[in-house]
Amino acid sequence: MIIRRAVMVSLLLAVAGCSADTVASKITGRECNAGYIQEGEDWCAPPERPPAPQPYCTQSWNGVDCWARPDLMPNVAREVAEGPTGLTQDQNAQRLNMSIKKAPPTNAYYP
Repeated sequence: MIIRRAVMVSLLLAVAGCSADTVASKITGRECNAGYIQEGEDWCAPPERPPAPQPYCTQSWNGVDCWARPDLMPNVAREVAEGPTGLTQDQNAQRLNMSIKKAPPTNAYYP
């Protein structure tokens, strides 16, 4: 009888921490919360997207002009900004809360 009670108590403690939100979060890898449903959204938060690309700034007669899509411009001039224009692998892994090996790169800049 004592063993049966011990098994029941341990089973109850093991299952008590497994709410539907926790189970769904583990399965999907996203934050799931019933509070999102009350706000009119899906049960799980949408996957986090990479940050928007940095503007491409060039020198002109009037100063500096910045472009959102330099790939659509013909005869692209040299960029004014120096240094990396995106996140490093470490920064992206920290932003996504993933290991460095699983985090996707955000640009061609590698540390």
